Amino acid sequence: MYTRILAPLDGSEVSEQVLPYTRSLAAGLSLPVTLLYAVEPEHISIPQSLNPGLHLEELAANRARHARFYAESVAAGLRRGGLRVETATPSAEPAAAIVEEADKDPGTLITMSSHGRAGLARWWLGSVTDKVLHLTHNPLLIIRAGSGQQTAPESAFERLTVPVDGSELAEEILPHVVYLSAAMGLTVDLAQVNPSGEEYYRSVSIGPSETMQGIPSYEDYIRVLDGESEGYLAGLKERLAGQGAAAVETRLLHGPVAESIADLASATANNLVAMTTHGRSGVGRLVLGSIAERVVRQSGDPVLLVRGGQGGGAAPLTGALALA
Repeated sequence: MYTRILAPLDGSEVSEQVLPYTRSLAAGLSLPVTLLYAVEPEHISIPQSLNPGLHLEELAANRARHARFYAESVAAGLRRGGLRVETATPSAEPAAAIVEEADKDPGTLITMSSHGRAGLARWWLGSVTDKVLHLTHNPLLIIRAGSGQQTAPESAFERLTVPVDGSELAEEILPHVVYLSAAMGLTVDLAQVNPSGEEYYRSVSIGPSETMQGIPSYEDYIRVLDGESEGYLAGLKERLAGQGAAAVETRLLHGPVAESIADLASATANNLVAMTTHGRSGVGRLVLGSIAERVVRQSGDPVLLVRGGQGGGAAPLTGALALA
């Protein structure tokens, strides 16, 4: 399914917090890594009166040399761990450079921090990462990085938390889930989140003690919905197990979707959340910019996002290494 990993960096320790996860995936999937440092054209110039001997061409050349030195130094550390690593230092706006490089190979998995710092804080969720997510057709693994955090030397994955909502769009993540589970021996936690009583009564605009003709009580509603969800999850578990997933468990949760998924992920060590960036169930329970972003922000775990709706539904799974 994946043929290489593309790891964009911006020269900051914050952006480097994705490297332990990149190492783990590259080793577990036997993939080469491309480190990309985009040398973005600066809009700051030094007045000639302050340094008459300095030319903009020299400034750009110096920044390009720095980028190559930095990328190679990071690559050297990864190579000492037995990984195959290349570097790329294009002169371009970061998001555009990342998407262009990923487009060279549809099997590229992008791994990047949700934000980083270089100069005037150039990366943050909602900027470079958000642009890449909206522009790329490649899967994107995001970690929520933060200044002051220590970069872990290693990170080993053991489990996959996979939110589903009964929709074909949400299920477009499943070929990736089967591939990762089979290749790395990961246990899959299939999770569906149904509304809490508070959410239900708010959506139908009545209170728990009120009645309205044709509106069932929450107890009646959730009994039927939970029964349908349990049947759906059981069928999905059987399907994934038959297609090569190492192990599959199911979780039926109640409450706000993002918070429930984030809490489940946070309570699970060495976990990777995997989900499509949007899905539909009722009025839309998994929505890009809402659920996916909040899971990234709140869980603290890496999140693998695949933009849904590109292929008209979930791809058929014909084996552990089926292509999406």
